[in-house]
Amino acid sequence: MENAAIVREREEKMARIQGVLRGDEPSIVYQPIYSLAPRRMVGLECLSRFSSTPTRGPNQWFADADEVGMAVPLELKAIRKALAGLSAVPDFYLSVNASPETILTGELEAAFADMETDRIVLEITESACVSDYEKLIQALEPLRSRSVRIAVDDVGAGFANMRHIINLHPEFIKLDSSLIRGIDTDARRRALVAAMVSFATETGSQIVAEGVETAEELDVLKSLGVTSAQGYFLGRPVRAAIAARLLGSSSEERLAVRTQRRGA
Repeated sequence: MENAAIVREREEKMARIQGVLRGDEPSIVYQPIYSLAPRRMVGLECLSRFSSTPTRGPNQWFADADEVGMAVPLELKAIRKALAGLSAVPDFYLSVNASPETILTGELEAAFADMETDRIVLEITESACVSDYEKLIQALEPLRSRSVRIAVDDVGAGFANMRHIINLHPEFIKLDSSLIRGIDTDARRRALVAAMVSFATETGSQIVAEGVETAEELDVLKSLGVTSAQGYFLGRPVRAAIAARLLGSSSEERLAVRTQRRGA
């Protein structure tokens, strides 16, 4: 039998997630993604934020939801809320995150209905090892047939996402910030990123570097052939409260200035 304290903790987590699903959360912030040559904004990654107590980061909220079997409805709610901003940014793509489990439900087809799917990038997050990639590929096919592009997220942070790259042939390979941090002073990181750039070139993918925080890191990434990046140096996430005003602006410079000034 499970310990009473463990059962109580699980029930509390379930109640918190149910509360989030019934309410207005998560809120969504949008972080700019830039092409580097020349530098111009091309997309925005949609990120979830939670203000409910107890205070914890979004990764912990999604981990708790996964633990109590409610990760899929929470992910789907976040995706639907994020894509509500698609019409406000006609010049850019929106990138949303989903686990293989959510993709395998087939419910993303309905979530993407009546959307400009050629402006949606689906970031596949690291998860437990996928036991049947054929099923995942089949679940992605209806989305790809509607021009949804695929990204593998957090590459370099774990083993599962490397398997995603080999099996799913993504349009985007997103390098985890742990590979980018201090790359200007670390030859091993430079060698690994250079190898990933070569791999992407050979396979028809595009590298996106995450977590760029300094001009020196950005300069090295450009010298290695990385073509797209995001991070606080380029632009902080825009809170949902100001997204409607900023995301529809035709001035990228205005967005860049405002996002640099505001924290996430």
